[in-house]
Amino acid sequence: MGKKDRHALRSAFVTLRDLPGTRVMFWLVQDCPYCGASHLHPAGNLRTADPGDTLGERPAPCDPTRVYVLSLPPKPQKKRGKEARRRERRAGRVNDWDE
Repeated sequence: MGKKDRHALRSAFVTLRDLPGTRVMFWLVQDCPYCGASHLHPAGNLRTADPGDTLGERPAPCDPTRVYVLSLPPKPQKKRGKEARRRERRAGRVNDWDE
């Protein structure tokens, strides 16, 4: 195995927070991929800005020479409904009868 590429972009999952009492929004990086601390990145004005425009490559505040990609965390998988579970159970029963 080769050495890990130190110049490769790393992704940082963010959550959108607003500053109480103001119109300013921030992207909060809980765990920095470089130092493990939390960092804030400005996302714009609460009323006029689209915070999605500020996602992407950003320099890390702990080391401005390193860059990471701000991205939203993946959505959790949707739970199967009651009907799907019933169908699966019934299909299992039918397969048992065939044997």
